[in-house]
Amino acid sequence: MQAGNSYFNDNTPSIVIRSLFDKYDKDGTGRLNCSELDDLLQKDLGFAKEEAKAYSMLLDKDGDQSISFEEFLQWLRSGERFEAVNNKARFKNLCKAVELFKTYDKDNNNNLSKDEFKELLDSLGYKGVDVERFFEYLDEHKNGKISFWEFMKWLNWVPVE
Repeated sequence: MQAGNSYFNDNTPSIVIRSLFDKYDKDGTGRLNCSELDDLLQKDLGFAKEEAKAYSMLLDKDGDQSISFEEFLQWLRSGERFEAVNNKARFKNLCKAVELFKTYDKDNNNNLSKDEFKELLDSLGYKGVDVERFFEYLDEHKNGKISFWEFMKWLNWVPVE
């Protein structure tokens, strides 16, 4: 199955989607970690490895390296769920953003710390800005880190709502 040719829609019963979610929730936490989500996206939704990785980062809105069933259900039923991978230009931008984010995510936790964010800003030529204020503004979840979702919103490249 090619990504985007999903058999899920608004009318798909939640129990069917829950069954799919639970199939990949191998540790029984009620959340899919990045590895579990990658497996689901590749094996059941037909995403290529690169597409699955990009979507895993995008779906983790709060940067806790996992998504809940509710987040997954909302995304799967959304009208634009496959837009970023079916639109080549958007997917190319998404991949660039993943690469840029990963370059400065030194501890590989799918979040940018204040120091990592400052380094990214410096590399982009944002020298002399009030990093503290900028960081607090972007940190929508107020958890002391910038998730990939928050980063994408800053870039104004968020391909799904």
